[in-house]
This record gives sequence, structure tokens and C-alpha cells, in this order.
Amino acid sequence: MISMQKGSGIKTPSKILGSARPPKRRSRAAARRPGAPPAAEIRKTPPAPPSWIARAISGLRRPRTLLIMASVACATLPYLNIFFNGFVYDDDSQLLRNPYVRSFRHLKEIFTTNVWSFQGAVVSNYFRPMMTLGYLLCYKVFGTRAYGFHLVSLLLHVLVVCFVFVLTERLTGDRVWAFAASAFFALHPIHTESVAWIAAVTDLELTFFYLLTFGLFLAVARPGGGRSEPILAAMSGVFLLALLSKEQAMTLPALATVYEHFCREDRAETKTTQKLARYGVLWLIALAYLLYRIHFLGALVPAEKAAEVSPLQIALSAIALFAQYIGKLLWPARLCAFYVFQPTVSPFDRYVLVGLAILLVLAGFVLVYWRSRDRRLVLASFAIVWFLATLAPVLNAHWVGDNVFTERYLYLPSVGVAWLIGLGASSLWSRAAGRPARQCALVLAGVALGGLYAARIVIRNRDWNSDIVLYNRTLELSPDADIILENLGSAYWHHGDLDKAESVWRRALAQKPNYTAALYNLGLVATQREHYAEAADWFRRAVAQSPTLSNPHLDLGKAYLKMGLKDSAELQIRAAVALSPLNTRARIELGLLLFATGRSQAAEEQFRASLQTMPSVIAYDYLGILSVRRGDVGEATRDFQAALGLSASDSFAHFGLGYIYMLAGRAPEALSHYQAGLVKDPSNREALAAVRKLRQQMSGAAP
Repeated sequence: MISMQKGSGIKTPSKILGSARPPKRRSRAAARRPGAPPAAEIRKTPPAPPSWIARAISGLRRPRTLLIMASVACATLPYLNIFFNGFVYDDDSQLLRNPYVRSFRHLKEIFTTNVWSFQGAVVSNYFRPMMTLGYLLCYKVFGTRAYGFHLVSLLLHVLVVCFVFVLTERLTGDRVWAFAASAFFALHPIHTESVAWIAAVTDLELTFFYLLTFGLFLAVARPGGGRSEPILAAMSGVFLLALLSKEQAMTLPALATVYEHFCREDRAETKTTQKLARYGVLWLIALAYLLYRIHFLGALVPAEKAAEVSPLQIALSAIALFAQYIGKLLWPARLCAFYVFQPTVSPFDRYVLVGLAILLVLAGFVLVYWRSRDRRLVLASFAIVWFLATLAPVLNAHWVGDNVFTERYLYLPSVGVAWLIGLGASSLWSRAAGRPARQCALVLAGVALGGLYAARIVIRNRDWNSDIVLYNRTLELSPDADIILENLGSAYWHHGDLDKAESVWRRALAQKPNYTAALYNLGLVATQREHYAEAADWFRRAVAQSPTLSNPHLDLGKAYLKMGLKDSAELQIRAAVALSPLNTRARIELGLLLFATGRSQAAEEQFRASLQTMPSVIAYDYLGILSVRRGDVGEATRDFQAALGLSASDSFAHFGLGYIYMLAGRAPEALSHYQAGLVKDPSNREALAAVRKLRQQMSGAAP
């Protein structure tokens, strides 16, 4: 028999679930009291049916599989309406117009350059290899169907929720704690941005690999201070994937160190060298990642944001941001896709004072209970450290992007908050043991809060339905967000509403003079209205503000072409190609210019180079023409057929194949292609003449 010593920290199932201890078994003689009815009569008495209260609370005493399934339901059901949403916000540039996500040929660029490198020599801190690789894999499966990408995001969220349950149970041995933590994490509305927005998948990937790494770290320990080498190897590989997902993974070695020395059950029996052997490899991998990033990006943080903000203001802003993040966790009602950042300049700012007060309270709790004999308090302290450590990297305005305060940054840190909520729920449940009415009240309170959270998620998911919906909703809450104004103008532009687009872009330019995106877009408006001199002026101003962006150069070149300035046009278009060799549009425009000036071989090189990045109908059409001109009928046929593979209604390719088949004496096929081309271009004179000639030939009449 194994004895259980008091204070051993090992929980029995009854203690975990908060139920009363079962009565001790008595002997048969003791069980039969004087005057008691015979046992046979007792057995004949039917047991009283369980009350509805007992049935209501029995779910938490069922096997863990049911609790995990309930957590999965909490994670899944509120997000089902995201499948009606499309691509929004950065999805267009990061995914739809990103050549890296279309071919495995770009794996080197994915793992050695920043996310925006396909646009040219863009200096950025945004290094997300796992995000782009995930997009590539999804594109190969789903193409450009948004629901497939949403499905992957939802699956990652569900897996993260399951990890929260399993890790909490592994840490505490308490299923009530585990279920409350996972359900809270699954239903908190602060996570809607991470789940509903495709481009926010980075936080899902980070948290998935982060929790998996930490789970393997917990499992790596063996009795007597030992370790499992296979699990250690797996932990190392998964940690590398976490680092390639997002920089916040750099906090994991520190958390593993803290847990090993202060929280691990065998910490008193293991030597320092044994502890180091369990987590030391995480530090080595983190160092290797830093060197790798510095080598390929040029610096750890190659693009410093908010350069005008002083170090003191950065520190004060960090404390104020911390208070705002706490506020969002406590009251997730006003959710917004973009918060305009205003540096904090005074130490007496209300957010600074609130943030300092919260930090002091949390630090005091950790210091007081860190070495407590009550393991629940020790784990609560670790949960606070988890929250602070994983949130700290995004509090520096010099490191993050224009959107300094962002809801999705709370996805990983809120795991620590979920642990604290789980502890509170478990404690309340234990205190209500043997009191069904209180337990029922707790269940009803949890269901009510969960219902409110779920309703908020469903409503918030609708904001991510389309660009116009998202941007208008965001501007209602954050009217000074110039980036959102520029994006709203682009949304109107794509919907063909030129006047609204121009109005919004001029408003953005008024809020932020010399705003490159607004300058460039106003040039597009002038081009659309055939005011080419005005367009060239807008594009020149955009080039002056951001000379390393390829599109302003490209469209400036196109404006010059319309103005008859061919030499200036070629100079700008070549600059666009040099800045962004993967810019398909720039390659095609240069190819068209070279074709028009009789430089056929150089034009063909540009068209073929464009196909290496992204297939296009126009490139295949002109390659077909060039092949016909040099007498390569077979190559021309393949090019025109490739064009039709992209667009079956491409009249240019139909006419080209009709011409080839007519020369080859294949009149029926030639006639079929000419007729197919005339469906889209019914007034083409050459095609109409060819059709008449073919019909005469096929009818046996003389030409």
C-alpha cells in the first residue's frame, strides 16, 4: 500500500473535483444497528432520483474527454460565422499579392528576408517565416478561397485551447482548474482579432508552438534529476518553429528557467547542472536565432519605429500600454482594429498611475507567494510572471509597427490570465463542495458570462466580413487612424467608387501631409481620369517620400508614357523592376514598352521573368505573338493555351490559336477559336475576315 503524507501536494480525484470524502467502509456487524430493517428490505427500497441540481453539476465529475470536448465547443461555436468573411486589411498585400505564397521556389526568400521583401528593398522588422510558409501550404490546398484560411486559423485556436487544458491539468492536477482556464481562454472576446483575421495567424502559430514547447519542457524531466533525450530533441525543434513564428518566443527560455528553479516539483532534489541540462538548449537555440536574424536582416531591429519618441516617453508609454491591456482584458467591449498611438509624456498620466499600481500589486503577490508551501499560490505567481514576460516585448513602441496597441498581442499573454481565472474558479468550486445550490449558482454564473462573451465574439466577427465594413467600423472608434482611411479609399477604389476613394484619400492626406500611400493613390485617381500631368506630379511626390517603393516609380513611368515621354518612362519602369524584381506588373509593363519599341528579345525576357513570379494572361499572350514572329509555332501554341488555361474567354489567345490552325490547314479548329474569340471581341475586323474566309473554304466555294 502507498501511503499519502499530509502536504505531499498530490491530489486525490475527490479533492480535485471538490467533492466530499467518501465514508469509510464499516463491518457488516457495525452496519447493522439495533432495530434497523433487514438488508433485504433495504435493497428493496428504490433509491431517490437525483435532483436537477445534482444532474446539472455532474458534468464536471465526468471523464476529462468530456471536459476537453466542452472546451473545444467553446472555442469553435462562437467563431463559425468567420467562414462568411473574406480577405481583409493586410490579407491583400501579405497573401493575395504576395508571390512567395504561390511557389516553393521562394522558400529561401521566406526564411531569409522580411515579409515585405517581395515589394523591393523594404527595411522591416516583420520576419514571419512560419506565417508565409503556412500561407503557401494553404494556397496549394485552397487557392484563394478565404474559407480555407479561416478554417486553419480556427483549427489552430482549437488546438491552443486544448493545450491550455492539458497544460493546466499537468501543472495543477485539477480538472476544474483546467476546464475553467481553457473555457475562459476559448471564449474571451479579446481573441477575436487573432482568430477572425487571416493575417493575425502569427499569434495563433506562436502560441501553438510556444505551448507545445512548454509542454515538452514539462515532460522532459525524469526521476532523480534526469531528462528524456528524445523529448529534449522534440522540444528543441518545436521551439525553433515558435521563434520563426514571432519574436515573443524569445521569452520562453526565461520562463523555463524560472519554472525549473522555483516551480518544478523536484527542484529541491536536483542540482543546478541537472536543471540547466533541461532548459539550457532553449537558450542556445535563442542565441542562434538572434545571430541568424542579425545576419539576414542586418540587425535585430533593422527598422526603428517612433524614432521621435524619447527613451523616457517609451518607458512611460509602456506602463500606460500595460494598463490599457489590463483594461481590455477586464472589459472587452470596445474592440477596434487600429488604435492611434500617442506617446505618454507625463509620469502623472492616469494610465501610468494605474499601470504602476497594478504592477506593484502583481509584483507584491509574486514576491510574497513565490516560495509558498501551497503549490496553488506558487502556480498563481508563475501565471503572473508568464503574463508579464510574454507581454513585455510588445510594450516597446520602438519595436512594434504603426499599430502599437493591438488586441492580438494579448493572445499568448492571456494564457497566464486564464490560469489565474481557473484558480479562482477551482477555489470557489472547492468551497461549494457538498452544497449543490452554490455549485449550481457557480455553473449558472459561468454559463451567463460565457454566453455574453460568445455573443460579443459573434458580433465582433462580423466586423471582419469585408474591407469596407471593417474600415468604417474602425473609423467610428478611431477616426484619426490615417492608415485605415487610406485603406478605406482603396476599398472604394476596388469597388469602382472613384469619388468616395478620392475624398477619403484627400482626408487622409490632410491628417498626415506627405503620406506616401495617399499621394500614390491620388495619382491613380488622376490617371483614371486621364489627367496624366497631375498624376505624374502625385507620383513624383510619392517617389520623393519613399524612393525605395517600386509602384510609385512604375505608375510614374506609365504616366510619362501617356504624356509621350518614352525615355523618362523607361527609366522609371526599369527603376521599379530593379527595386522589386518580383513585381509582376513592373515586369509586364517593361516588356510591353520593349515590345512597342521593337526590342523583341528583351521583351520576351521580361515576360518570361514575370511568369516566374505569377502566371498572367497578358504575358502568355505576348509570348505567343513573339513565338509566332520567330516561326516557333509549337511554342506559340503552348503559350496561347496557357493563357486560355488562366482565362478561357481570352479573345487574344483564341485569335492567336485560330491564326496558327488556319496556317496549318486545320480549318474547323481555327474557325472554332475565332468564333470563341469573337464572343468577347465581336468587332475585331481581322477575326471577322478570317471567319468569312474559313467558312468559304469549308463550304467548298472559291475564295
